[in-house]
Amino acid sequence: MTLRISIYEYCWKIVALVLFIICISLSHYITSTEHKYHGLHEIYRRLYYIPIILSAFWFGLKGGIFCAIGVSLFYLPHVIYQWGGSFLTDDLPRTLEIVLYNIVGLVTGFLSQRQMNATAKLRRQADVLAQAEEQLRHADRLSALGKLSAGIAHEVRTPLASIKGTAEIISDKFKPMDKEYEFAKILIKEVDRLDTVVAEFLDFARPKPPELKLADINDIIKSVLKLTEYEIAKSKISLRTRFEKSLPSIFVDPEQMKQVFLNLIINAIQAMPNGGTIEIESGQNTSDIVCKFTDTGTGISEEQQEKLFTPFFTSKESGTGLGLAIVHGILEGHKGKIKFTTKENQGTTFIISLPIKTE
Repeated sequence: MTLRISIYEYCWKIVALVLFIICISLSHYITSTEHKYHGLHEIYRRLYYIPIILSAFWFGLKGGIFCAIGVSLFYLPHVIYQWGGSFLTDDLPRTLEIVLYNIVGLVTGFLSQRQMNATAKLRRQADVLAQAEEQLRHADRLSALGKLSAGIAHEVRTPLASIKGTAEIISDKFKPMDKEYEFAKILIKEVDRLDTVVAEFLDFARPKPPELKLADINDIIKSVLKLTEYEIAKSKISLRTRFEKSLPSIFVDPEQMKQVFLNLIINAIQAMPNGGTIEIESGQNTSDIVCKFTDTGTGISEEQQEKLFTPFFTSKESGTGLGLAIVHGILEGHKGKIKFTTKENQGTTFIISLPIKTE
C-alpha cells in the first residue's frame, strides 16, 4: 500500500511539472512578440523558475538539472524562431535567462539533495536508536526474568534431589512386579524430567562463557548423533549425513556446541511425529564453517517465525521455550550466527555459521 502511494505521488508530481512547463511554453508561443507584449513574455520567463525549483525540492539534484534542461529545450525554439535567435545581441537577456535556469536548477537541486541526504541519515539514526532502545528494554526484561528463573530453579532443585533420593529408597523395598515399585520408578522419571527443565532455566539465566578449545565440528556432531540414534530410530526417522572431510578444526566450547546440536536434532525429531528424514551437512566458505540441519516436518508458521528465538516462546505442549534461545545465546558467545528457512508442511532447515579462527 505504501509503495503504491509512493509511486502514485511520484507520477502526479512529474505530470504536474510537465503540464506547468507546457502551459508556460504555450503562453510564450501564442503571445505575439510585439513590443506591447514584452511585459507578458517577461512574466512567462520568470514563471519557468517555479517548476525548476519545485522539481529540485521534490527530486533533488537530478530533478533540478533535468527540469532546467527541459525548460531550456521548451523555451529555446521560441527564442530562435520568434525572436530571431540573436543570442549575443538582441536576445542576450533571454540567452542569460536560459543559463540562469540551469544554474538555479543545479544550485537548488544540490542544496535540496544535501537536505534530503541529511534527513535520510537522521531518519536512519533515529531508527537505529529506536531499535537499540527496544533491545535495551528487552534485555532488561530478560535480565529480570532470568534472575527470577535462576532463583526459582535453585530453590526447586534442592527438594528435587531429596524427592528422587526418597523415591529410590522406596523402590529398593519393593520387587519389580509390585505396583509400588512401578509408582516409585514413575516418580523418579518425572523428577529427572523436572530436573532437566530446571537445568534449562539455569542455562538460560546464568550462561557460562565458552571455554574455547581446538575441536573438529564433525566429531562433535557425530558424538551427539550417538546420543540420539535410539530416539531417531524409535521415531521412524531416517538420517542422512554429508560431512566435509577437510574441515579445519576451530576454537569452540565442545560441550556448548553439543548442546546446540542436540537441541537442533531434538527439535527436528519433535517436528516429525509421524517419521521423516533428518539431513545434516557440514561445509565451509571463505570465513566460516557452515552446518545445516534439515527436517521434513511440519515447518514453522509465519506467526511463529518472528518469535522463534524468543525465550519462553514454544508451540509445544511440554516445551519450556528455552531450547532455541539457549542455542542463539551460545552461538552469540562464539561470534557465530543461526538462521533458518522453512515451508509449512514441508520442513525446516537451520543453518549455523561459526567463524574459522587461526588462533
